[in-house]
Amino acid sequence: MSHAIIQVILSPDADPPVVKIMDYNKYKYEQQKKKKEQQKKSSATRMDMKELKMGYNIDVHDYSVRLRAAQKFLNEGDKVKVIVQLKGRENEFRNNAIELIKRFQNDIGELGTEESKNFRDRNVFVVLVPNKTVQQKGSEQPKKRDKPEITESPASV
Repeated sequence: MSHAIIQVILSPDADPPVVKIMDYNKYKYEQQKKKKEQQKKSSATRMDMKELKMGYNIDVHDYSVRLRAAQKFLNEGDKVKVIVQLKGRENEFRNNAIELIKRFQNDIGELGTEESKNFRDRNVFVVLVPNKTVQQKGSEQPKKRDKPEITESPASV
């Protein structure tokens, strides 16, 4: 195994210029380690896309289950794509699907903000992104109040 020892100029503007003698393979290895570490950190902050599918004539309970799931995903910091699929003749009820998606957005409220939407194709959808300000308020736990101290009043004997 050959070691490539090189001279690296650290600051060429200095008088005299500062030079460091180093092993090039070791330098490349260190650079790769730093790059991998940065990628790990960035993947932790990356958002995942969660999809919720429903029909235009969804039942009340099924709707509430999907709403709770969307709220959970948004609280965890993930994007949510809400899709209403229209198959065959269901395309005639596009207005119901659009109203359903708007109602879903209303029910989510400030927890998620709209990133994109498409009301033209067979799949009517909206992509919601978690709202940072609401998330920060939610993460700050309300302080628990201490129980009031019970003081006994002097009993008359």
